[in-house]
Amino acid sequence: MLEKEFERFLENDPNLTGKNGIPFRLSKGRKAEEVLGVSLDTIVANDDSMYDALMKLKPLENPAHNPMQNALRKYYIFKNNREFPRLNQYKR
Repeated sequence: MLEKEFERFLENDPNLTGKNGIPFRLSKGRKAEEVLGVSLDTIVANDDSMYDALMKLKPLENPAHNPMQNALRKYYIFKNNREFPRLNQYKR
C-alpha cells in the first residue's frame, strides 16, 4: 500500500471527518492486507481480485459496518479513479 500517497488522497475526502478518519482507514487497509495475505496494490489491479477480496472480508466483519471493505474500496478509488460496483451488481 502506498501509504503517504493514499493518506494525501484521503485528506481530500469530504466523507472522512474527525482526526481519526484517515488513520483508521490506513489501519484497516493494513489489516486487510494482513488478513488476505496480499498487497492492496495487487488486489485493486484486477476487478475479479477485488471482488474476491471483498467476498473474503465480508464474513469477517459486522454486516452493518465493514471497515476493511471500506478501506479497500477507498484504495480502489485511489488507484483506479472510479468506484468498485456493489457486490450484488458486479458481473464477471
